[in-house]
Amino acid sequence: MKRWSLFLVVVMLLSLVPATGIGIVKAAVPYVSIHDIQYTTDPSGDSPYAGQTVITSGVVTAVASKGFFIQNGTGAWDGIYVYLGSSPSVNPGDVVEVKGYIKEYWGLTEISVSLSYGDYVQVIGSAPLPEPVLLPTGNVSQEKWEGVLVKVENVEVTDPDLGYGEWEINDGSGTLVVDDLIYAYSPEMGQKFDWIIGVVYYSYGDFKLEPRDAEDIKEYVPLIKVSSLDVPTSGIRGMPMTITAVLENDGSFDENITFILSIDGSLVLNQTVEIAAGNKEAVSYNWTPQTLGDHTIKAEIVNYDVKYAYTTVYENPTTIVSTFSRYYAYRYSKQSPFVDELYSRFRNLTEELQTYNVDLGPIQADIDRIESTKEDMDKYHAWVLELQTPYLPAYLSTKYFIATRKASVLQSELIEQLNAIIPVLEDALEKAKAGEEVSFEKPEVTKVLIDNAHNQYYNSAKMLGLIEKIKSELGWEVEVNNEPFTLEKLQGYAVVIITNPGKDITDDEAKALQEYVKQGGGLLITGNYYKYVYDKSLNKVVEAFGIKFNDDELKDDEKNTGKSYYPIIGIFNLEHPSMKYLTNDSEMFFDGDTLDISGDAVWLIRGYETSYATDESGNIIKEKGSKPIIAAAVEVGEGRVVAYGSSKALTDTSFYYEGETRSYIDSNWPFLKGVLLWLVNQP
Repeated sequence: MKRWSLFLVVVMLLSLVPATGIGIVKAAVPYVSIHDIQYTTDPSGDSPYAGQTVITSGVVTAVASKGFFIQNGTGAWDGIYVYLGSSPSVNPGDVVEVKGYIKEYWGLTEISVSLSYGDYVQVIGSAPLPEPVLLPTGNVSQEKWEGVLVKVENVEVTDPDLGYGEWEINDGSGTLVVDDLIYAYSPEMGQKFDWIIGVVYYSYGDFKLEPRDAEDIKEYVPLIKVSSLDVPTSGIRGMPMTITAVLENDGSFDENITFILSIDGSLVLNQTVEIAAGNKEAVSYNWTPQTLGDHTIKAEIVNYDVKYAYTTVYENPTTIVSTFSRYYAYRYSKQSPFVDELYSRFRNLTEELQTYNVDLGPIQADIDRIESTKEDMDKYHAWVLELQTPYLPAYLSTKYFIATRKASVLQSELIEQLNAIIPVLEDALEKAKAGEEVSFEKPEVTKVLIDNAHNQYYNSAKMLGLIEKIKSELGWEVEVNNEPFTLEKLQGYAVVIITNPGKDITDDEAKALQEYVKQGGGLLITGNYYKYVYDKSLNKVVEAFGIKFNDDELKDDEKNTGKSYYPIIGIFNLEHPSMKYLTNDSEMFFDGDTLDISGDAVWLIRGYETSYATDESGNIIKEKGSKPIIAAAVEVGEGRVVAYGSSKALTDTSFYYEGETRSYIDSNWPFLKGVLLWLVNQP
C-alpha cells in the first residue's frame, strides 16, 4: 500500500504542474492525461486526439524492441504504447514525460515519438508499477484495456500455436490471444496456468496479451498430476505401440483417482488408481492403430490434471511393398502388348530403311539406347517371373518389389523412347519410298535447371508438382543444380529457376547469370517475405535489369486465405504474352514480398486495392491503394527475365481453405506455364 501511495503522489504532483512548467515543453503543446488520450465513445476506437502532438506522463510498465508502454492509474483507458522505432532507453518503474504525435496505427492508439520533430522521452522519476487489473479472458479484448497491465487467472491453452509466436487461452469466459512482442513462451495443448500477466496490445485485427518475462507466467502445478505421458512419435498401422502415463501424488495423503485415456476424443481406458502420498504410479495401454495420419492422445486425472501427446501413424512397410509390387506387376502386364507392338514397329522401320540404304548413323545413339533399355527391361521382367509364386515368402517381398518396379519403370522409359523415334523413322521411310534424300535432324530438347546450390528452403524436393507439370504438359527435361553457377554450365539450359536463396550468390555467379540472359537464356527468379527474403543476392542478379526485390511482405486484410499475410492476388497485365493462361477472373494464392521496377521492366501481377506491404517492424512500406507489384518481366539482350515475389508459389505446399485442401502450385501453374513458354519464346 505504501509503494502504491508513493506512485499516486507522483502522479498527483505531475497533474498539478502546468504544461508550461514541465521540463522543456513548449506552451503550444497541450498536456493531456493518458486517460483522456485513450477514452473514446467512437465505435472505431480512435483517440479524440488522433493527429495531434501532445505531452503526457506515466510510469513505464513494459519495454519492447521498438517502444514501451506507460500507465497512469489502474483502471480502464489508463495505458498507452509509445513508439520510438528503435530500442528504448527506459526501464519498468521509470516515470517518464513524453511528447509525441497521437497516431492510430492499424487500430492501435499510440504515441509516436520522432526526435527530428522535437519530440522527446524524458525520465523524471521512478515509482512502483501499478497492480495489474484482474479480468476474465473474455473481457480483455476491449479498446479500454489497450496499453493497460492486466492479469487473467485459471486459464487453459485452447490453441498452442496460432502462428507467428501467438497462442490462445480461455478461462471459460472467452478466448484471448497471447503474443511474443516482448517475451516468447511455447505452451502445450491443454496446459493450465494459475495466472498470466501482460500489457494489452493490438495488431493484425486482434487484442493480445503481452507477457513481459517468465515472472508474468505462473504454470499450474497440481499436487496430483500426470508427470509424464510417453507416446512414440510415430507408429505403424496394425502394429501395437505402448502408451505410458506416469501419475504423481505430491500431496500429504494417499489418493484414489480416476484416470482416463482418450485417443482422438474416444475413451480407451477408464481406471481407478491408488497413489500413495509422495509416490508415482505408471499406467500403460497397448494400442494397435488402424487409421493413418496424426493422432492426439489425452491423459487425464479427473478434476486434477491433463496432458496431451501426439503421434503419426504410417502405413505398414510390408503392406506398401506388397501393394506397389502388385501395382507395378499389373501395369507391366497391362502395357506389354502395346510395348511389343511399338517395338515391333520400330524394328520393322529400321530394317526397311536399311533396304533403301538410308544412313541411320545420326540417330544410332538413340537406336542403341532403345535396345539397351529393352534388354534391361527383359532382364528385370525375367527376374519377376523367377520370383513370382502364389504365396511369396516374406523374405523375398523386397526383392520382388525391386524387380517389378524396375521392370515397370524401364517399360515406361522404353515407351517414351519409342514414341519419340517412330515418327522420325516413319517420316524418313516415306521420303525414301518417294526417292527423296533422307537426313535426320535430332529434335532439340528444352531443358530446365532448378537451382539447389544456394541452401534454398523451397528446393526441388518441394517442387515435385511443378517438375511433373513441366515434364508432362510442356514435354521439357528438368535437372537440378548443386554446383556454383558458371556461364559454361548455364548455356546448356533454356530456363534457369532460382528460388529465394539461403546463402549468398557470389559476384561471379551473378555476372554469369546476367551474361547467360543477355545471350538468350530465360531466368525465373523468386523471393520470399521479409523474414527470409535474401534480397541482397536476388538484386545482385536482377537490379541491373530494372527489377528490385523488397525486404517486405504483401498483406491483404480483406482478400486472403485466413490471415492477412496469406493474400489472394488477381490483378494481371493481360496484355503481356506470358499471361495468356489467365483472365480477369483468375485468382492465385501468394505468400511473399513485393517488387519495384524501372527502365524496360514491366509489371505482370499487382496486389488488389486492399493490399499493402509491411516490413519486419510492422511499418507500412506500401499503402493500401498502391496495388504493389509482385511479379515483373524484362527483356535483356537476347534473353528474358521474370521475377516473382513468392518462392512458395512454385511448391507443393498445401493448406485448408473454403472446405478444401489447396496447393500453391495448382493455383499458380497457369501463370507459371505462360511465363516458362514466354522465357523460351514459344507461343
